[in-house]
Amino acid sequence: MKYWRLLAFILLNTVSLCFAQSFYDEQQRYRGWLWFEEPPKEGLQSSKALNPQSNNITPEEAKEEIEKFAHELEELKFVMLARPTPENVRAYREKEKLMWDHALTLHDAWDMANLMYPEQRDLINNPVNVHAVKAKRAMEFETNQQKIKGLAKDFDLVLFFEPTCKYCSLLSPVLKTFSEQYGFNIEAISATGTKHEYFKTSKATGLAQSLGITAYPTVIAISHDSKTAFELIRGYVSLSELEEYSLLAIKYLERKSAKDHN
Repeated sequence: MKYWRLLAFILLNTVSLCFAQSFYDEQQRYRGWLWFEEPPKEGLQSSKALNPQSNNITPEEAKEEIEKFAHELEELKFVMLARPTPENVRAYREKEKLMWDHALTLHDAWDMANLMYPEQRDLINNPVNVHAVKAKRAMEFETNQQKIKGLAKDFDLVLFFEPTCKYCSLLSPVLKTFSEQYGFNIEAISATGTKHEYFKTSKATGLAQSLGITAYPTVIAISHDSKTAFELIRGYVSLSELEEYSLLAIKYLERKSAKDHN
């Protein structure tokens, strides 16, 4: 949606928000459904457009100006709906055109502000064109890959599995690809001592229970100095989810490190 369409949409919704209740207030109920037969208020159809050229306006005056315009547009709409004559449709259209003209003026001012104040439109961190967005994503992907490879230099992964677990069988090739791509050393642990298809396997009776692991597969990250350990993932997940949770783990470790140093 282009800016001017969005801005016009906002103005139209301002009408509804500001005056949805006014139609049913005490005064309108008193006037009843014949209120539209009263002569239009003086200046209703001949009021001037909003004046976007003047900057000398207070917030209170601006609010009053917008609400007045919206109220006039709302009344013309009700008159048109209640008495759909060509004249009433014309009156509403003329007023609506002023709203669209103002929306276009606001759109032009928005674009001009982008030119005059480029620091407010950060196209480096928030690109809008397709090529820049693709370039930013590619750079972020490369950066994230380096971060995960850095995590692999400090942490090993331990896979807790059961031979009869179907999710374990599904996760294993994904985890193998993950380890090869980022350089993680992975060791598998089975309570029964069953050898894993891809990873070096150790039998550690009671270790899963002592760590509170009750679901399989579960992957634990352990630092090389054995001072830090946390659950990275559990269940059957995709490669992208392994990457996502690794990045979350990195963010967690960075925050923890900064907190410990404060």
